[in-house]
Amino acid sequence: MRAANRAHASTAVTDSPASSVLSRLLIAVLATLALLLVWRPAMLHAQGTPSAASQASTRVHVVKPGETLWSLAARYYGDGHQWQALARTNGLSVAAEPPLRVGMRLTVPSRPTVRGPKAAEVAAAPADSTVPKGALAKAGEGTLPPAPDASPAKAPAGSLAAQTAGKKNAGRAGARVATAATAAPASAPSSTTAKVATAADTGRADLSPSVGTLMGERGARRVGLVDQEVAMASRKPNEVTTVFHRDLPDAAEAERRTRAVLRPNTPAPRVAELQSAPFVVAEAVLAKAGRLAGRVGSSQSTGDAYPQRAIMTDQVELAAPALQSYRVGDRLIAFGPPSLLLPGQLLVQPTGVLEVVKAEAGKPALATVRRQSGRIEEGQHLLPAPEGGAPWVKTTRLDTPDVSATVAWLDPNEGQPTLQSFVLLSAGSARGLAAGDEMAIYRRIAQGTTEAVAATVRVVRADRDHATAIITQQYQTDIAVGMTVRRYAKAP
Repeated sequence: MRAANRAHASTAVTDSPASSVLSRLLIAVLATLALLLVWRPAMLHAQGTPSAASQASTRVHVVKPGETLWSLAARYYGDGHQWQALARTNGLSVAAEPPLRVGMRLTVPSRPTVRGPKAAEVAAAPADSTVPKGALAKAGEGTLPPAPDASPAKAPAGSLAAQTAGKKNAGRAGARVATAATAAPASAPSSTTAKVATAADTGRADLSPSVGTLMGERGARRVGLVDQEVAMASRKPNEVTTVFHRDLPDAAEAERRTRAVLRPNTPAPRVAELQSAPFVVAEAVLAKAGRLAGRVGSSQSTGDAYPQRAIMTDQVELAAPALQSYRVGDRLIAFGPPSLLLPGQLLVQPTGVLEVVKAEAGKPALATVRRQSGRIEEGQHLLPAPEGGAPWVKTTRLDTPDVSATVAWLDPNEGQPTLQSFVLLSAGSARGLAAGDEMAIYRRIAQGTTEAVAATVRVVRADRDHATAIITQQYQTDIAVGMTVRRYAKAP
């Protein structure tokens, strides 16, 4: 009995582990089947054909100005790097810049949209430097205007075109009429409504000036955006009213202010007139004058037939008078052979002005020709040049002529004196003549007592007994020695 019981117990112990393994295996198989049954629809959907929503995403896009393959890929796929799918589908080559044309119709293939937090950033500025330039080239750059079927490009944000998009110029008159038309009853006549609608057309230019209050006058016309009432209403409370004072000086004050800001218009003295004017010297003075020895660098044996001649900037040697010497800076007038005017008085005609530039003891002084009014030659006399120039002063017109003289000399080298010609008068400083005086030359008509003004002259140089004048205006051609000359305007 005991043996049988033992054998039975051993068999029970051996079958129990096998049942446990089988039960566990069965549970695992059932669990696996359950999981397969639960996940099978999702797996089939992911690995099968595109869904209806994916098929519906396939569309046609019309290219607008400024769009690129990169921006379109970022728009439809959320990733600009997907631009190659658009290029392959539409047969575009990125070698052409830009590959897109405004108005082009693109087929956008359906792809799973991959969106992330940096999708907008990638669409704006791709970080991948290997992206071809053709994928980033904007449509419409450097090409013709957009095609008729393409929608217009939007103006950049903040530009004047963006701020005024959809707006028209509305004048103040049109705004008032539009307000009146809004407030008018609906039963108004149709003709009035048409007039109001025409006046309220803000597309028409209103170039008439606005009517408002200007300087206290109602109805005064002024050009501006708003009238005075609106301008005053728009002022800030803390602004101070600006008052403009109009200064109207009298004539004397206006002249004083003008002279204060303008440089005085004082004519310069006529140096050339004074240094070129003929004058009278005594024979004793001429005997003590220096001489022009010759031009530096030329032969000294030229003879009287071919005297040495000097021109501007030439250097010449000077022979000083007895018991005298020249100093550097001295200015001398050279003149040719004088002509006898009266017993003991000679008339000389300057040919130029020399300036001493070198003076050494025991050697001839050297001078340079500074101004030339004639032929400067060897052997001409030299006298000190007058200081300053012929003054240009404002004369006082006389009621009646006071000083009377005659024409004492005319230049024999001129066939007929004319403007800027010199004349010598028979009166000088001993009779009150001075440089700047204005005189008239009279000519008798047909041997009678009637006189006519032939020319007017201005005194340039006045010596004791004679005065040199220059012709300023000429009315008749005949001017001769002996004609009467009278002073009609006096220098101060």
